[in-house]
Amino acid sequence: MLEAGHTSTGSWSSYYDSLTLFSPARYSALPGQDFPGDGDHYPTRDEVVAYLQRYADGLDVEIRTGTRVTAVEADGAGGFHVHTAAGDTLHTMGVIAASGSFGNPYVPALPGQDGYTGQALHVADYLPE
Repeated sequence: MLEAGHTSTGSWSSYYDSLTLFSPARYSALPGQDFPGDGDHYPTRDEVVAYLQRYADGLDVEIRTGTRVTAVEADGAGGFHVHTAAGDTLHTMGVIAASGSFGNPYVPALPGQDGYTGQALHVADYLPE
């Protein structure tokens, strides 16, 4: 598993600290591991980060963090060559591309923006204090 970020929890630890999930814990679990606590509780960012870390630690896979994929190409035999920013080429039989809005943030032009004197940020630019 390749993760461009520096932790196996992806960008979750960079989200704003007051974030809570919009669905209760009972609907937020991944296969094979219930979300801890009351099923009606809406987990916070830190609870999600801890949950994802425990989940990743329990997987029987190598997780390479800090590894950005630059290209994927078919190998002609049903598999793929995955190229990384570090210059590595890995061979795999399957690819799941899971890129989020943090990887390529888009900030739209908004009506009246020219007169706004504050700073407009994409959530990817938020840095908790």
